[in-house]
Amino acid sequence: MNKNESGIVLGELEVQGMSFWFYITIIIGFSLIYYGYDKKKSYELKGKEIELEQKKVDLEIKKFECGITEDKNE
Repeated sequence: MNKNESGIVLGELEVQGMSFWFYITIIIGFSLIYYGYDKKKSYELKGKEIELEQKKVDLEIKKFECGITEDKNE
């Protein structure tokens, strides 16, 4: 058996520790990828909402220019 300076036996313990950090790294990597994907979709949705609002404003401007009014009381 190999011993390092602190007296801890190397070998099986080191392999288990290394695999633990490997899995933690993989989990963090996937989490970051998902977070980026989620933010990208959120920004795309906000962009589409802004486009829709712009189209509504353009439609209101065209209605105003043509003299079309919406009287809901009549």
